[in-house]
This record gives sequence, C-alpha cells and structure tokens, in this order.
Amino acid sequence: MKTTIQKLTKPNFMKNACLTLLSIFVLASCSSESATVLEDDTALIEKIEVASKTTVSVSDLPASTASTFEGDLADVFINEVELAAGLGYKVAVGTDDLSRLENTSDVYFSTTGRLLNDTEERRVKRRNRCFEFVFPIDFIMPDDSVITLETKADWVLIRQWYRNNAGVTVRPELVFPVDIILKEDNSTQTLIDRDDLFEVKQNCRANRDKRKCFQLVLPVSFTMPDNTEITVNTRADFRLLRQWHKDNPDVTGRGTLNFPVDIEYRDGTTETIADAAAYAAARVSCR
Repeated sequence: MKTTIQKLTKPNFMKNACLTLLSIFVLASCSSESATVLEDDTALIEKIEVASKTTVSVSDLPASTASTFEGDLADVFINEVELAAGLGYKVAVGTDDLSRLENTSDVYFSTTGRLLNDTEERRVKRRNRCFEFVFPIDFIMPDDSVITLETKADWVLIRQWYRNNAGVTVRPELVFPVDIILKEDNSTQTLIDRDDLFEVKQNCRANRDKRKCFQLVLPVSFTMPDNTEITVNTRADFRLLRQWHKDNPDVTGRGTLNFPVDIEYRDGTTETIADAAAYAAARVSCR
C-alpha cells in the first residue's frame, strides 16, 4: 500500500510559524495585561483604604455596579458605601449566604464601577466558601413569607424583598435541614440545624477536616412543635422537615430529635446516643 506524505512547502511553513509566534505573543500579552491589572487593582485598593473617605448613598454608586450585584455578588446586601474622591469606592457588605466564612466583608470599585480584584488574604478569606448549598433552599422572611432559592442567581430575590420592605432590619431565617457539598472532597453532608452549620464553618476556619464529626444513622424521627412525628428513612426525607417549617413559618420552635439514636463518626465507628444530653456531649467531644 502506497503511503502519501504531504510535503510542507515553504510558504505553508512560514505561515504556520507566523501563526505560532502570533499566538505566543497574544498569550504573553494577555498574561502580562492580567498581571498588570491585578497589580494596579491592589495598589488602588490600598490607596482607597488609606484615603480620606466620605459616606455616600447606595444610589451614588455607578450604574455599572448593578451587574456585579446581580452576578458575582448576588448573595450580598450593601451596608455602607464610602467614596475616596478620584480613587474609587469601598463598599461594606453583608450576606445571608451562610456558606461564606463570614457574614460581613468589604469590596472595592473603581470610579467607573468596575469591581477591583482584591488579593488581600484576610478580606479574601472572609468572602471564601468551603461548601456550596444544594439548591433549592428556603428562607422565612420577617413577615413569615417564604422565599425559595432554586439557583445561586435567586439570592437577588432576598435583596428585592428588603428593597420592597424598606425599614425592616431583621434578617431572614434559613430553613433547616439543608444539604451542602464540601469543596474539599465534593462529599455531601446534611446539616440538620445551626449547630451543624457552626461546626462545619469552624472546621473551615481552622483548616481542619471539613466534614461533620458524625452523621445520624437512618432511620430517625422528629417530633414537631404541633406534636406530629416525621420519620426520616433516607437523606431525601429530611426535606419533609423543611416542608413542615415552610408550611408553618410563624412557628419558631424546631423539631425535636427522638432518642435513642445511633450516630456514625468520620472513622466509621458507631455509638448509640440515649438522650439529648449525650448528643450534646458527643458534639462537644468532637471539638
């Protein structure tokens, strides 16, 4: 069988060489430009930090910041805006997104409204997440209405509620249980209450194993504030507890775990927990 080998002509060789050199030049230029922007942003943020600043209204922010607050910062709300004349804006923000390590932080914008790339380790850490919520998640608002977030973009619904209810300062309540995905290993954990959430976040801050110390061995049951009993046979059944709270948003009490229960520690060992005191002690021993 005859094999045909295409000869590379000089013009084609020169063309390919030129294209290769052009690609290298473009990539190098882009990389250099990105590094320059990062350096320039860092220097500008430092100038804004030390400059004399004036507190201004949220409406004084450039219109172009709106797209940022509907995108990367959809889960935050603005607490205060400060202007460093001729430099840019320092914006103190809060969040109801409990997957972030801290609920307050600062972000910076140029005078034209471009979000500045902040590389300062302390501030970046405050905004970081060590887990992601598994959507949907629900919030009970101060008027007992319920807002369900189906995607990350839906965080703006909470901000819109406060815009429509000016003067309300009480923040919404996340409805437990919730599922989270740990960034560390993509494992899924079910957080049945705020104590579970606190434990995971503390592990994140201390750079320890991010998983909960132990999980409930199913099935388990909960007695709700109206004395109904909900049995959780599988992880998916935890949504029954959340649905009960959505249906009863004016009830502040939580479901009570019925004992005895078995728990499984991270290392695979199990233990039978007789009552609420022993359950609390198991949590403390993990810390």
